[in-house]
Amino acid sequence: MDFLSPLIGGVMVLDNFTIWFFILVGTVIGVIVGALPGVGATMTYGMLLPFTFTLPTDVAIALLLSISVGNAFGNSIPAILMGIPGSPSAILTVIDGYNLHKKGESGLALAVAWFAAMAGQAISIVLFVFMVVPLMAMAYYFGQPEQFALFALGIVAIASLTGDNVMKGLIAAGIGFIIGIVGIDPNSPLGRYTFDYAILRAGFDVAPVMIGLLALSELFRSARQVFKWDARIDTKTAAKFPKLSRLKPTLWPIVTGTFIGTFVSAIPGAGATPASMISYQWAQIFSKHPEEFGKGSIEGLAANEAAQNASNSGEAAPALALGLPTSGSMVLLLAALTIHGFVPGPNMIRQTPDLFYAAIGGMLAATIILTFTGWHLGLAMLRFVNINRSIVIIVSIGTVLIGVYSLSSRMFDVWVVIGCGVLGYYMSRYGYSVAAAALAVVLGRQLERSLRLGLNLTDGDWIALLSRPFTGLFVAIAIAFLLFGIYRTVKLRRKLRGQEAAAAAG
Repeated sequence: MDFLSPLIGGVMVLDNFTIWFFILVGTVIGVIVGALPGVGATMTYGMLLPFTFTLPTDVAIALLLSISVGNAFGNSIPAILMGIPGSPSAILTVIDGYNLHKKGESGLALAVAWFAAMAGQAISIVLFVFMVVPLMAMAYYFGQPEQFALFALGIVAIASLTGDNVMKGLIAAGIGFIIGIVGIDPNSPLGRYTFDYAILRAGFDVAPVMIGLLALSELFRSARQVFKWDARIDTKTAAKFPKLSRLKPTLWPIVTGTFIGTFVSAIPGAGATPASMISYQWAQIFSKHPEEFGKGSIEGLAANEAAQNASNSGEAAPALALGLPTSGSMVLLLAALTIHGFVPGPNMIRQTPDLFYAAIGGMLAATIILTFTGWHLGLAMLRFVNINRSIVIIVSIGTVLIGVYSLSSRMFDVWVVIGCGVLGYYMSRYGYSVAAAALAVVLGRQLERSLRLGLNLTDGDWIALLSRPFTGLFVAIAIAFLLFGIYRTVKLRRKLRGQEAAAAAG
């Protein structure tokens, strides 16, 4: 497949009113939810995921990715106007954006965020295609052993790089794996971990487990947070759009931020937050006015916003091309594809290129919609950023439970989502990687199946299995991630001990 065909295919997907309607809905919802402090894309995915299963697969994918596009832009609104990051990746937006707001330049800050979001999204879609096409070509060399090693790499990478303790990450992945393999053994009619309950013989549905671990747990965590701000927003000041000449210094930071955001966020365990931070630091190093960074720099704001918006495409690339999600929202996207009947892995897009085209079309249409409506949506959301968070959380929890029940009309699924929500909350609270557990649930059965079939191909010879070129490469990378995670854990423990010793001595 050449690089032009996917872009043409993405445009061709947008040939009917239905998909445009759902992309518009997803974009607007993404902006609204992104503008509510503490509510992110993963939570939004969790709330809407049950309602996407009645849609055609291409429409569902376009809808979910359009939510990410809108959410990335919406995050900047509370960060700039209230000093509260809508998501962790918007932390640096607070530093410069909120300072501009306090100086009376709210309109300039919002305009920079909007311009950087549009440019970052548009450029990153092209980069997304340039990343996925080579990965798709690699799929021809992927047999069962390679798929096993790839799935193992994804789980180990997230377990090693998320959280502060690699052992807790691996334990979390183990918990997710156990949840994922409950039910009938794929190679025999025997049940596993069913405890003689007939309802468990079919295993846990992926959707309630994912929504509970990633979305409901986040709602529980958000219920414990209290955000305060000093004054309400002056919408008259915020509504002033600056002259275009004032946006000229942001062009280079936007370009570099887009490239950094796309490629860094595609690394397993990285995501939008480190991508934004690297982009911000890069912009400061090469800026003619580095002294302005942290005090209201439009270059720093543009670099950060471009990177976090471009990360949507970066995160989607390995999730769709290799079946390796690098964020909670991409785990939920992969779960949606699994429920629609697709098998995660490097052959998924090659066998069903319509998924690829729908992803491109969804991000492209959402970017077009935000280009013409983003500024006005941002101004409209000024009325809602001070909304009572208790109301938001209660409504969100109700939406999650109703959505899960609507999937199969079983109270069992409601109890599963509540149980997994509580489990995810306590895992997150005590430093266990919820993302690693969720990914292990999605990929656990596929990992086991690929390993068994791979060993059948090699007559049970582990050396022959691991000595295959791509298999050995992925296993080596997984070991490197694991060693790095151990090094990081030990280093952090030593630092904490040093701080405790210094405090005791003082």
